[in-house]
Amino acid sequence: MKLFDQDSPGISGAPEMEDYFASSLAAGDFDGDGTDDLVVGMRSEELNSATGGVITKGALWIDQDTDKVPGDPVVGDHFGWTVGALDTDGNGRVEPLVGAPGNAAGTVTVLKVKPGTLESATAFAEADLGFAAGSDGDAFGAALPH
Repeated sequence: MKLFDQDSPGISGAPEMEDYFASSLAAGDFDGDGTDDLVVGMRSEELNSATGGVITKGALWIDQDTDKVPGDPVVGDHFGWTVGALDTDGNGRVEPLVGAPGNAAGTVTVLKVKPGTLESATAFAEADLGFAAGSDGDAFGAALPH
């Protein structure tokens, strides 16, 4: 068993007040390499302190300032408040999910990854999933399946 925090070698950034490192976790074989992967949520990370991934081989650091991720990093979006895992396209492989409940009425971003590579990221609001359009404060994405 290994224990990680933001002071651990290979972990990006540095511990700051209210980062909430690992406040949400999800696991699954997201990249299809036969090994379970871990998604670590940090809802309030100071983005200019982040420089890499959680562990060495194939790690990705993904935030709203990452190429292919829709939206802009805005204080209060809480991108990474929750993370989850769900087979969203029925292909038998789970995708990592990232909740941003403070992004307007809230969004959930579905990531497609291969080892060490972010292929795509699609953000969904309530209306995109066939529900009534939300309003600010709904906190859509505050809870996700793990």
